[in-house]
Amino acid sequence: MVYFGYHAFQSFAEGEVTPKIAHEIGVKLANELWGDRFEVIVTTHVNTNHIHNHFCLNSVSFKDGKKYYNNRYTYAMLRNTSDSICREYNLSVLEEKPCGKHNIDYTKYYKEQVNKLDYYNTVKDDIDYAIEQAYSYSDFLNIMKKMNYEVLDRAGKLSIKPVNRKRNIRIERAFGDSYTIENINQRIFETESTRLPFPEVRISNKRYKLTGNQKINKKKKAKGIRALYFHYCYLLKVYPKTNTKRIMSKSLREDIKKMDKLSNEARFLSKTKIETAEELDNYKSSSILKNKELKSKKEYLWKKYNKSKSEDEKQSIYNEIQQLSSEIKKLNEEQKMIEDIESRIPNIKEKLKEINESESKNRTEKERSN
Repeated sequence: MVYFGYHAFQSFAEGEVTPKIAHEIGVKLANELWGDRFEVIVTTHVNTNHIHNHFCLNSVSFKDGKKYYNNRYTYAMLRNTSDSICREYNLSVLEEKPCGKHNIDYTKYYKEQVNKLDYYNTVKDDIDYAIEQAYSYSDFLNIMKKMNYEVLDRAGKLSIKPVNRKRNIRIERAFGDSYTIENINQRIFETESTRLPFPEVRISNKRYKLTGNQKINKKKKAKGIRALYFHYCYLLKVYPKTNTKRIMSKSLREDIKKMDKLSNEARFLSKTKIETAEELDNYKSSSILKNKELKSKKEYLWKKYNKSKSEDEKQSIYNEIQQLSSEIKKLNEEQKMIEDIESRIPNIKEKLKEINESESKNRTEKERSN
């Protein structure tokens, strides 16, 4: 069996570092890039005007036996990580020069690749969610752990990793200055100072007494799938009933990202007063029939438009066609919404069950601890 290794080096500007600092930076770089999975030797050479580090990497992981995948992204990540550590030590880094047609801007390439990775986007969204929910930095750490993340503080820099992943993400490096410990604390403080439970609701201290034979018109309570939607949307809000924060599963956090869509669907159910699957199906059938009628009318108008020889008549017909197109578009969007509601209802029921089971488990654990 043939094993391959990789060789990399890291060079510093002349007279800018001591051998000790250069080696310290090299070890940090090796630990961050490869230390959790691969064997690597770091050597610091002082035989030239530019002190430099050499890295000899065993390409086969000691952890899982898989090989190191060397490509443009890993090279771009190496350069980005090296530059970031050097900046932490206030050392100079090479600025990316304008690239020709066949060259690669690795700084730009790294950022583009990170933005494309769903993994990075999911982690970033979850960090933002934890910051919004937290009342303190320790609370933020606790929320991240409950969402199955490992959080490491290395010399004042946060690294975060889902428990089922192999590589840590140094979040400040990956997502920018907003994710330093200091700025996370600041964001938590700013969020807490503006957080209000359902801010659109105003509570008055005035009390009123009902006199005479006046009747109170109580709003009819929602039922069926409409009530199901309203309850689910309420639970997904970032403002819980009490100060006890709801730590949601990944699937529920994904639905939070779709809150605009869920809210529009809830408003649609409220507007149409649909409460049962049968009513939803009847509405859908009626909408499809109306859509067909409008499309037939539009087709007829186009034929009439093509036959007409009067410009004024053509303009009038065209305006009517545009109006029909707008109505057809709304009906198409409505039908997609109905189909989404039909597919989502079983999932909502399952997720409500998941929420209830999770909260029941938390209550049991709290009772045991007391």
